[in-house]
Amino acid sequence: MNFSHYGEGPTELAIDLVNTQEMNADKIGDLDGLKEFLTRHEELGTADLNPVSDSDLDEIHSLRNSLREVIEAPDPTTAAELVNGILARHSATARVSVHSGEPHLHFEPVGSSVSAWVGAISAMGLAGVIVEHGVDRFGVCNASNCKDVFVDTTRNRSRLHCCGTCSTREAVAAYRKRQAE
Repeated sequence: MNFSHYGEGPTELAIDLVNTQEMNADKIGDLDGLKEFLTRHEELGTADLNPVSDSDLDEIHSLRNSLREVIEAPDPTTAAELVNGILARHSATARVSVHSGEPHLHFEPVGSSVSAWVGAISAMGLAGVIVEHGVDRFGVCNASNCKDVFVDTTRNRSRLHCCGTCSTREAVAAYRKRQAE
């Protein structure tokens, strides 16, 4: 029985948002990039949002930094304080929704900006991870040329990289270093 609407989708939204800031580029540096990002997450209900504005872009960049702080928080208390601050700033209000035919809870601002909606939804996704699994499930890629974040879903909490590409690249580099020695 799943009691929460804030599982995989909102958590992926938060992780994807943080990972739009690459080491040398910003995937949402303009309104078109933000619209493309929102399109990738439209299954969460982005169709009902107000049009994207320049102020949303600035607020999304600030939100992205705040979400990274939650993920990199050193302990549960700090993570909780940070995520609660995001929820408060974005007016996450509890309400019962029946848009899919089944009643379920939403914690999102109604009739507000895109950035407020993304802030509330993504913070709820991270809050769910903190409450259900703990902050040690959050990680930052160990690859030397990557700082993407992830949620470790392995049974033994052993994930070190954001994706298979980074893992393979690091393994190949280590192998070549051993061969050279």
